[in-house]
Amino acid sequence: GVRPRRRRLGRVRRLGLLLRRSWRQNVRDTWANGLRLSISGGLALIFGEIFGRLGAPTAASLSERIALLSYASINMAMMSLMKTLDLLGRERPVVRHEAARGHYAPAEYVLSKLLAELPLDAAFAAGFGALLHWRVGLRLPPRVLVGTLALSAACSAGLGLAVGAMARTPESSLALGIPVMVVYMILGIINPAGTTGAKPPSLGVRLVSYASPIRWSVRALVTSELRGMELEQTSLKDAPRIGGLALVRSGDEVLDRLGLQDETSASCCVKLGRILAAELGVAAVALWLRAPRHA
Repeated sequence: GVRPRRRRLGRVRRLGLLLRRSWRQNVRDTWANGLRLSISGGLALIFGEIFGRLGAPTAASLSERIALLSYASINMAMMSLMKTLDLLGRERPVVRHEAARGHYAPAEYVLSKLLAELPLDAAFAAGFGALLHWRVGLRLPPRVLVGTLALSAACSAGLGLAVGAMARTPESSLALGIPVMVVYMILGIINPAGTTGAKPPSLGVRLVSYASPIRWSVRALVTSELRGMELEQTSLKDAPRIGGLALVRSGDEVLDRLGLQDETSASCCVKLGRILAAELGVAAVALWLRAPRHA
């Protein structure tokens, strides 16, 4: 007789099985998770040793605050990107084979990885952000620092999924992913010279800059740190004499010089959420297009 066809599992059931498999993989990889946690904490302490306690807002500390928040965003972004590129590189052959046989859709795999990896990425970002806030004495609320870094880490992981899904081999995903993040870093950091008299960027540069998770993470943190800040009057004599921070008297004036007067941490985080959704869509489509077709 003819062997009956195996009944295909429902979408929710498939997603649940994928999520459970991904979560079990994360739980079993205790050595790598412990190493990531140690590195995150160690980097926060290193930043603390370099920048010290910032203390009361002073004119001389403005550039240090901006630099510290920029380094924190870049740190979380690079760690999440590298981890995801490595993970997808190891899993991609299995994923393509299983998706081609109809076990699940590429979008279901991407969603399950997001749900499984996001808590870990958020936990590492939370540990790094909380320790950094305590060690350095930043002015912005801890929830803004931790939440923004966690969302930035998720966006960088989404970028890793998208790049890894488009690349043909694990080596090519690294070769593509690292330069992309470097470009995002260059376009995402804040120019301390300010925006006055700056040459408007081209349309292509603006589009790439908009897709940079580092850009919006840095802006969210800097605006939250500087908005409403009143500098100590006795420190104004130490304010820079040239550049975008020259002779400033308040944090709001700094934001105006940097062209961030209309930005808020909430609006920047909304943009991070849009970038994450776009990256996951690209990853799902790329996995579907590159999946081998079995007759």
